[in-house]
Amino acid sequence: MKRLAAFLIALCLVFCAPFCGALADDGAESADLLGNGSPTAADAARMLRLLCLTPAQANGHTECDLTQNGSVNCSDACAALMCACGEISDLDAFAERLSTGLLGEKYFDRFYYAGVYDDLNGNYKSANVSVSIITGRAYDNDYFLADIYVQDIACLTNVFSQDEYMGDTETAAKLLSRCESGIVGINGDFYSLNLFGPLVRNGVKYVKNITRALDIAILCKNGELLTYRYRILTADMLATLDVYQIWVFGPALLDDNGNTKTEFRSHVTARNPRSVIGYYEPGHYAFLIVDGRREHSMGITMKDLSSFCKELGFTRAYNLDGGQSSVLQSKSGAINIPFDGGRTLSDLFVVCDLPQE
Repeated sequence: MKRLAAFLIALCLVFCAPFCGALADDGAESADLLGNGSPTAADAARMLRLLCLTPAQANGHTECDLTQNGSVNCSDACAALMCACGEISDLDAFAERLSTGLLGEKYFDRFYYAGVYDDLNGNYKSANVSVSIITGRAYDNDYFLADIYVQDIACLTNVFSQDEYMGDTETAAKLLSRCESGIVGINGDFYSLNLFGPLVRNGVKYVKNITRALDIAILCKNGELLTYRYRILTADMLATLDVYQIWVFGPALLDDNGNTKTEFRSHVTARNPRSVIGYYEPGHYAFLIVDGRREHSMGITMKDLSSFCKELGFTRAYNLDGGQSSVLQSKSGAINIPFDGGRTLSDLFVVCDLPQE
């Protein structure tokens, strides 16, 4: 403990000396960055990261390279404080997780490296997954968003009803329970109603043909989410992709440049409950539900949904089956209020954790 304390003091001096005067001038009375009533070591870690905007000339201090990337920077300072407050239990395992993850060091302080935090309501943290549930009002409707960070694409998985392709439909709760380490799930494209292709789930191809009638979404194994307007995707294009999941429903809610749209390949553009997969970058996603068909939340139009996705910062977004199917499911129950109690489903797209070693 004394060694760690000395290390923290030295590291803070290396990184923070230029900023001490500025902090004093600000006269801040509280370091409670998390808004939890009192400052903690986690608050200090996040504050230190905010302050370290200029790269430190500290690469000679190899003992400070906690992320083991060959460079000493603000990430190492943040990691040290996370370790001090118990959020990292094994520095070698921590560095290994960062070196192989989809996000690398980016957003690493959103994860938890000393076990698992799970409130059973969708909020979850481990070394592999971070999920935060956000609720609010937009366009006169209630929305429910799971903000998702994963270091491994296997933390996003499709679950079929009855655990089999074309199995009889089941409730969202039952579908989530079929995934042993499932955290939160969103209804999919209800593939079994039409069997449009191509259909790939968890890397397995079930339907080969490519429909020309609908927009298509593809999640690749490198974590990238791609959307294609109808009649664009070809077999040759598909063959170049390392595909993990494909949905055929739509429409795509943002154009090829990530901007809003006003025209959609859909006949259901009026106010309705909606389900959306949102994408920021490989490793960072969102499940979005907008409730509808009730007094204070009548549903959102496709045009407004496109605008909302842009406001949320999505770079790509894809509309899934909506209406009575729309559900964001946690272990303790539905997070949103599905219309008329919801309906049974053929598939659920689930955030899950990797097996704990």
